[in-house]
Amino acid sequence: MRVRKVILLLCILANSEISAQSYLRFLPIGNRPITSIQNNPITQIGLSISDTLTLPFFEDFIQSAGYPSSKIWTDNLVWVNNSFPVKAPNYGVATFDHLNAKGKPYHTLDKRTMVYADSLTSQPINLQFRRVGVTTINYKPEDSIYISFFVQRQGIGDAPEIDDTLMLFFKNINNNWIKQWAICGGFVGGFQEFFVPIAQYQYLTPDFQFRFVNFTKATGNLNHWHIDYIRIEKNRKYGEESIQDIGIATVTDGLFKDYSNIPFSHYKANIQDGRGKGPSMLVRNLNANAVQTRFQLSIYNQYKLRIYNKPFIASSRNLAGNRDTTESYESLSYDTLSTNEPRLDYIYSIDPQSNDGTPAAYNSLTNNNMIQTSHTIMPWYSYDDGSAEGGFGLDYAYLGNLKGQFAMEFNTLTSDSLRGLAIYFNQSLTDVSARSFKLRIWKSLSPVGRPDNQDRLMYEFAMDRPIYRDSMNGFAYIFFDSVLLLPAGKYYVGWVQQMPYVLNVGYDNNYRYLGVNQTNPHLYSNLLGSWEYAGTEAKGTPMIRMLYGNRAEYAFSTKKITPTQVSIYPNPCNDYIFINGKLQETTECEIWDVTGKLQIKSQFNNRIFVGDLKPGHYILRLIAPNNQISYAHFVKS
Repeated sequence: MRVRKVILLLCILANSEISAQSYLRFLPIGNRPITSIQNNPITQIGLSISDTLTLPFFEDFIQSAGYPSSKIWTDNLVWVNNSFPVKAPNYGVATFDHLNAKGKPYHTLDKRTMVYADSLTSQPINLQFRRVGVTTINYKPEDSIYISFFVQRQGIGDAPEIDDTLMLFFKNINNNWIKQWAICGGFVGGFQEFFVPIAQYQYLTPDFQFRFVNFTKATGNLNHWHIDYIRIEKNRKYGEESIQDIGIATVTDGLFKDYSNIPFSHYKANIQDGRGKGPSMLVRNLNANAVQTRFQLSIYNQYKLRIYNKPFIASSRNLAGNRDTTESYESLSYDTLSTNEPRLDYIYSIDPQSNDGTPAAYNSLTNNNMIQTSHTIMPWYSYDDGSAEGGFGLDYAYLGNLKGQFAMEFNTLTSDSLRGLAIYFNQSLTDVSARSFKLRIWKSLSPVGRPDNQDRLMYEFAMDRPIYRDSMNGFAYIFFDSVLLLPAGKYYVGWVQQMPYVLNVGYDNNYRYLGVNQTNPHLYSNLLGSWEYAGTEAKGTPMIRMLYGNRAEYAFSTKKITPTQVSIYPNPCNDYIFINGKLQETTECEIWDVTGKLQIKSQFNNRIFVGDLKPGHYILRLIAPNNQISYAHFVKS
């Protein structure tokens, strides 16, 4: 058999046709179940109005996660995160797409329809006057008030198309929203800074507001824009150097080797193999000149006891202008104090000795000179960080075969009972909500490139359909019928499907094997009777986790759904097939070919005419009134 190399198509990065040998397909992310919601943020004022703000206005999204701060913004439609941008000015951006705050599209999915989608609307800002002591001074156009902000297209998400637009609106004295600025998609790159004057009297009001809106195709979570470092102040100049700041851009706890989480009992049993390389923080100097900077890290356990501290006095160096630097710390054997799920709280801090130009009005206790993160150690193995930047699945309809398999390697540290899997099922573009598949656990796979008759399959679990959670990056917890006692060692977790479709499992594009920008060696696919490595484009990780511990430790579970057993005769067939099984009269019948095209659809009848079908393999799909799905395969002679 000729060995085929698996090539990955990163559809989240480019819209192109599938290569003739693309077996793993990567899709744009769609975090939550798809419904149809009408919304026009140009006329929607927002969620709530709070106290009026004053100048200077400054926002870099470091104080909020998930949603914008209600102290600064009236709506919560954009997603505040640090996983989508590439080299943002500092920690945290606001990401625009076509999903609302609940993760649902604003409009029925349709690539031909352009709609207003996410919006980000400021709280009212007093641009009528300012107070200097007891004196009131009115703002005037000659005060040279500007709003500036940084924008990046795509990041590690999906690039906006040429028809997509990001716009900025001002609210005037008559409460009308007037467009002041816009840019289109069509290309990608780093963050760009833009300046827009607020120079007309119609905007110098006591309740001025501004609003960013993206105008995009109704395609769900695609066409990403990222905004950061928004600033409004008087006495500014167009194109001035607006940032003279030093801030923390990213942090990592480096707790475990390769994994983002290891069950604590497993870690204690084999600390040497489980321990990571230690915490680190990446600090960005946005000044043109070098700045002497001090660094500090403190770590606390779940009882608020400090278990590690490296103070400012112990770590200081000169940061070159417009450069990044990484401050790394040693790997830790952390304190546990007899708990099953220890939590570690990290406080990363920097102390620039000069030129730290964060605006004075910004809260210095929570600005980008200090980042706080927490890690609660959970009873599962995971590679992902819990945030999906895309989805992926097997794409092989053109091969003409039915069966496809995917496997992902885990290396466990001690003997324990596996209770199930947690999987994040992504939704976007194509509806696969009624597709069945089987989860599999292998002890070993046949050698790559050779027939798969040496696979050691340990367990198989039937799934009638993917399980979607109505929450951001919501995992489905799937518990097996029986607990599997697994000795320490390598195992392979994945699925087998009997029909060509893209299952669309969540994909974390921030993961890198051992922190190195290289192909993920844990991923395998099998479509032609032999296992192959994933291609060089596969650097991230699927969002699949091995669940250990007690079932009570998990928030929710999914019970096994037993499909109705059906059979077909004769098989192979000529003109008719006959169906055996306990099925209701309202059951729907569908017959699909191996390319994924629907050939026949009808109400249930235990005899179906198939004489007009071409010779080949077909799949019978039966949908019961309760949406339970059953499958059977047959061959048309």
